[in-house]
Parts: sequence; structure tokens; C-alpha cells
Amino acid sequence: MKVTAYKPYFGATPKSLNDDDFNKLTSYFELLASVAKPTVSLIVPIYRAKETLIAHIYSLANLKTIIPYEVIFVENNADEESLSILEQLGAKVVSEAQQGITHARQRGLEEAKGQIVCTMDPDSIYDPYYIDKMALPFFVDKDLVLCYSVSKSYEDDFQLSSKMKFRNKVKNIYFRWKLSQGFTTKIKHIRAVCMAIRRDAILPIGYETDLRAVSGCDDGMLAIKLYTVGKFKYVPIDVYTALPPKRDPAKPFPFCNERFIPTKKSMEEAYKALITDEVTQ
Repeated sequence: MKVTAYKPYFGATPKSLNDDDFNKLTSYFELLASVAKPTVSLIVPIYRAKETLIAHIYSLANLKTIIPYEVIFVENNADEESLSILEQLGAKVVSEAQQGITHARQRGLEEAKGQIVCTMDPDSIYDPYYIDKMALPFFVDKDLVLCYSVSKSYEDDFQLSSKMKFRNKVKNIYFRWKLSQGFTTKIKHIRAVCMAIRRDAILPIGYETDLRAVSGCDDGMLAIKLYTVGKFKYVPIDVYTALPPKRDPAKPFPFCNERFIPTKKSMEEAYKALITDEVTQ
């Protein structure tokens, strides 16, 4: 299916699905539950995902591979609607109470049984051959620790205007060029939405769970550490994801962005009180 074919599933719920679609998705999770020894683990953190979750799951159900795999959804204080979708369809869900994408990814890593761990996003649509293309290279090259790719973007309802298609083409060229550069440039342009990692390589490293931002650092920080233990491989493949939120271009990361610094409420209240006193006098 092309990404535009997922439009009917934007904002869908299990109750809004027709019988064929509902049976397909519930049967999919029943089959996954019978996989005792998965070779690949797909880890999907869930926070606020109700609008795209059904479509994302449908893209997983369309995966074509002979490799046994598991899908683990890590709910990270998720909204009730997202949790209800997962429950009604019979998905495997584990919980991580500490808020933050790195806490969720770490929880998924600890739960994973596969030799290869794929980081997934619930607002993304994956190529049917994603597992084969991202996982098989690890069995060819024993020194490989990371396979990565470049995602494209879709508009709110999984549509692609001419403007978006042009943007995706330019983005692909730009990222391919950046990823061909040296260490510093390459690391900054690897994205978690398209990462497959050898589990034995990532387990001793883990995720940076002290990061304050929900995005922008977990993939780059992990890639820096993986770069010291093995080889990387770029894999051309189609993955579509939602447009990222806008950031302050000058201060994109949490360790240099004032809005992630804990505020001192007592000092703020005292300052407001002084201002109020001055005005009333």
C-alpha cells in the first residue's frame, strides 16, 4: 500500500473499522503472540498517538518477511484513547512510568527478545519489506551494529501534495549528502524513526534517560556511542512520518534551551509579590 492509501485510517478507532480490517489487525496480534523466539523486536513508544495509531498498526500488519519478530508497544503515560486502541486489538503493551522518549525506548530494549531491535514511531508508515531490508544486513556483516535510513513526510491525513512530494525529494537528497559526510555530520542526521540496532551492541550502552527533551537527542547520542563499537550501514527504504514540531533554530537541544531548565517557583512568586507591592504603593 502507498502511504496515501492509509487516509481512511487517519483518526480511526477499532469501532470505526469494518469487519475485515478489524479481524485482520486482531488476527495479526494473535499470530505475533505465538512467536516464542523472535529474531527481530519492533519497539514502539506510545504517548499521544490516537490519530495515527491504527494506520501505523495496519502498516505493521502489512509487513512481509519470513523472519520471526515481535512488536512491543511501550506506553509512556499514554492517553486513554491510544491505550484503548491497543487493548481492543490485543497488542502487547508494557508500561514505563517515567516520562520521556528515552525512558520508553530503554524499557522496550529491556523487554526485547530479538537479536535485532528496530526503533519505531506510532506516527510512521513502514515499507512492507522494512524488516528484511533493515535486519538481514546484520547476518551478512558481523561487525555491523546499526542500519539506518531517511524518512519522508506526509500531510495530516496521509496525503502527499505536489509541494510535499518535492519537499521529500529535496530532503532525501539533502540527508543522503549529509550522511555521506564525516563523523560529526553523519551522527547529527541519523534519526530514530529508521534505526535497526544489534541488541548485543546496544544493551551495554542503553539510552540517555536523563535527557529532558522528547526528541532531538536520543538518536544522535546513541549513534555516537554505537559508532565506537561497530559499523553503520545506510539502507534506502520508504518510511513516511509526520512532520516534526517546529524548534528554535538557534537552540534546538535541551542542554542549551532555557525552556528545559526547571523553574524556581518560589523565586518567581516572590518577584511577582514585589512587583504587586510596588504597583499598589
